[in-house]
Amino acid sequence: MEKGNKKTIFAIAAVIIAAILMFILYQTFMPKGSKGDKTITVTVVHGDGSQKEFTCKTQEAYLDKVLVAEAIVEDNPSDYGLYILVADGEEADEGSQEWWCITKGGESVNTGASDTPIEDGDCFELTLTTGY
Repeated sequence: MEKGNKKTIFAIAAVIIAAILMFILYQTFMPKGSKGDKTITVTVVHGDGSQKEFTCKTQEAYLDKVLVAEAIVEDNPSDYGLYILVADGEEADEGSQEWWCITKGGESVNTGASDTPIEDGDCFELTLTTGY
């Protein structure tokens, strides 16, 4: 085998090993929800600025299950979890680059609804946002 081929094979193997290690680390340290009685608040901020607050009592561990069970959003599963297209009856216009932004206590969350763990007393916001 030529020296260049060995380097290429080694580089590909190193990338695959790094990807596997990153996946294992993510699975180990990703935020995990806990089951049990909890009450959370979800505020939907519509495109016109109006707001509607929902108080939800649940035993679920993740936000998506609560949003669907309480009919705050329409159940719209995707390959990556719940895709929020409609919240409190208002549909995001994807052609105008509208989307529902999830925040917790006014701070962005770095996960989708299906991967966002909930704890008792949490306050989430779904805000209709324009622009990607």
